[in-house]
Amino acid sequence: MFLWADLVELVRHPFSGFGLIDGRRRLAEGLAALALSLALPAALSELAALGPFRPPANLGSLPSLTAQGADMYARWVYQNRFVLPVYGLLFSAGLWLLAAGLIHAIARALRGRGDFRGYLKLVGYTAFVGVITLPLVIVDTGLKIQGNTSLESQIGQLLGLLGLAIFLWQNTLLVLAARRHYGLSTERAVAAVVGPAGVVLVLVVALIILAVVFAIIAQPSPAL
Repeated sequence: MFLWADLVELVRHPFSGFGLIDGRRRLAEGLAALALSLALPAALSELAALGPFRPPANLGSLPSLTAQGADMYARWVYQNRFVLPVYGLLFSAGLWLLAAGLIHAIARALRGRGDFRGYLKLVGYTAFVGVITLPLVIVDTGLKIQGNTSLESQIGQLLGLLGLAIFLWQNTLLVLAARRHYGLSTERAVAAVVGPAGVVLVLVVALIILAVVFAIIAQPSPAL
C-alpha cells in the first residue's frame, strides 16, 4: 500500500515527501492515514486489555492518600479497559481535527494561500508517523497479556521516551506542512502551529486530571 511508501519518504525526506503528498494524494488518502494511525494502537490496546490486573508498583512507599488514589485509579482503568481505547480513539481524532482547523484559521489569518482540505490531508500523514512505535507497542501488548510486569515497566519507559520524540517530530512536520501548503515563511508557520499545539496540550492535561478525579470519586468508599 502506498501509504507505507509515503511514510518512509516522509521520514527520510520530509520536504520532498510533503511535496509529493500535497501534489499527488487526495483527502481520502490523508484521512485513511489518520484513521490507521488511531485504529492500530487502539486495536492493540484492546488486546492488551486481556491481560490480568496489575496494581501500581511501590504503593507502600507513597503517602497513604496518594497510594489510595493511585490504587483506585488503576482499578477504574482496569474495569473500563475495553471501553477506554474507543474513547481514546475518538478523543485523538477530535484533537487532530481541532488542531488542523486552528492551524488553518491562523495560517489564513497570516495570509496563507492553502485550503483546509489540503492541509487536513497533510495532517493525516503527520499523524501516521506515530505508527513507527507499533513494533514496541506490539511487544508491550504481549507482555501485558502475559502479566510480565518487570519487562513491561522497561518497555513502558522506552515507549514514553519514544512517544515524546514522535510528538516533537510531528509538531515539526506540522510546521513544514503549513509552510509548504500555505506558502508561509518558517516564522509564520511556527506561529500558526505553536498556538494550537499549546491549546491541544492544555486540553489533554486537563482531561487527564479530570479522568483521575472522576475515577477516584466513582470508587465506593472503603468499609469501616
